[in-house]
Parts: sequence; structure tokens; C-alpha cells
Amino acid sequence: MPDHSATDFHIRTARPEDVPEIHDMIGELADFERLRDQFVASIDDLTASFFGPQPPAGALVAENAETGALVGYAIFFTTFSTFLGKAGLWLEDIYIRPAWRGQGAGKKLLLAVAEVAKERGSGRYEWCVLDWNQRAIDFYEAVGATVMPDWRIVRVNREGIERLANRSS
Repeated sequence: MPDHSATDFHIRTARPEDVPEIHDMIGELADFERLRDQFVASIDDLTASFFGPQPPAGALVAENAETGALVGYAIFFTTFSTFLGKAGLWLEDIYIRPAWRGQGAGKKLLLAVAEVAKERGSGRYEWCVLDWNQRAIDFYEAVGATVMPDWRIVRVNREGIERLANRSS
């Protein structure tokens, strides 16, 4: 693996021309998480989600300060807490390409999204992590996050949404 220890990274808001590479990195993340079969988003889907008239998500990218090459991304969106009575920010993905891990880009991205949460007055900044990804768990705890052992993710896929919605009629 090349030595990137002296590399600096810039964090910036993603631009439309970044979307194809973000799409590629999402595919890399899907492979890493063993979820490639669930990755169906197209470049057009992501472009609309980040840059459409009412974009539901935001994206930041980490780029090599020397070359401008993208080395990672973070995607986030607004949530709401009834307990706090405030909006929050959900970090959907944070990903750093393997050759660049451990060099500070992930921490810079995580902190940059925290800045977005602060600017928006968010009451919470949350995300999930796979229970087998100990390296990520250790990283999150090292920056002061709490991995909440008592909570589980509940999900209904698109077909399930259709079924549930049809039952309400």
C-alpha cells in the first residue's frame, strides 16, 4: 500500500460532476458491507437526490489536497426527534477508499458533517454501524460517539410499503 501519511485532505460539498465517482464508491461500500445485491441506485437517482429542486440528501466529499482525487464521501439527511422537538442529522454513509484509510480523511468528513448539524441547529447527529465492523465502531467511539446497544433498525422495503399502504385503504 502506498504511503499517504503526509497527504492532506479537503472536505467540500459535492458537485454534480462528482456523482459518478460517488456512485462508484457507494458500490465499493456495498461490496465491503456484503450488500451489493441491494445497491440499485443509479447516477441519475443520486443526482436528483443531491441536486434536485428539493433534495432530500446532502453529500460532502474528501479530496486529496494535492491531486484533487476523491478519496471518500459522506451522505446525510434531516431527521426529527419528538423527544427533543428538533430536527437532527442522519449520516447515511461515510466511506473512505481503502488506500486512504487511517490518514484522517474519515475523521475530517465526520467532523464536517457535525459542522453541518451544528449550523442547522440539529438536536442529534446519528448513524448506524454494522455490528461486525469493529474498526468503524472503535473509530466512532474514539471521536466521542456512543454505539447504542439497545436499539435495532426496523425497515420496510418498497414492496412492503406498497402492502402496508394498501392495507390502510
